[in-house]
Amino acid sequence: MPYFEMKENTEKYSTEEVLEIFKEQHRLCSPLDCEADPWAEITAEMTIREWRWANDLLEWKKLGEFLNQEFRIDVSEKEWFENLEPAKSRKLIGICKLISNHAIKDDYEPKKLFGQPCIKAGVFLTIKRNLKQKGVDVSELKPSSSLVEYMDKYFSPVLEEITLTGTRPIEKIETKIRAKTRTKGFWKSINIFEPERQELLIGEVKTFRDLVEKIIEEKKKNKA
Repeated sequence: MPYFEMKENTEKYSTEEVLEIFKEQHRLCSPLDCEADPWAEITAEMTIREWRWANDLLEWKKLGEFLNQEFRIDVSEKEWFENLEPAKSRKLIGICKLISNHAIKDDYEPKKLFGQPCIKAGVFLTIKRNLKQKGVDVSELKPSSSLVEYMDKYFSPVLEEITLTGTRPIEKIETKIRAKTRTKGFWKSINIFEPERQELLIGEVKTFRDLVEKIIEEKKKNKA
């Protein structure tokens, strides 16, 4: 068996873990979107309307399609509608429960590298596999690859995979130059950080190796 093949995992996200993922996505991304509300508090009891306003999200059908893609699940359009509409009365806790009933966590098992088990290889190869499944060109992706460069090209899928780890390896995301134009919603698989418009800044995490090390460090803290 090649060392990059993943062990089958059946552990699902808890409702609370899904909510924390949404909180982290809002924390990192809402300051980048002038239509979002970075001061909003993401809570289980907020309405879907409030959640969508806080993040500048899409209408229910496209949002459901996106969440299927993000969490690698296959929830029916009917179920999404029943949980997302009417937006003024449905609660975010319902979405968190729905996703937790379907979404499976990644299994970050150590992988053999030069004959020795290596947890860093396990985390990196899992992220690389997931990015490939989401349409990212990973043919040149290595641990030393620039994280900023990949986020410039593939912001949404890269951010998804970072936050789906359940950790907070990135302190904040900033732009050096204000964008002259704006594309609606950060939760769309499009390039919203065109180099000629703005420069993306993500602090001390420069490479995928840095990212992997921070994820492992955060996971150790969470278990302590």
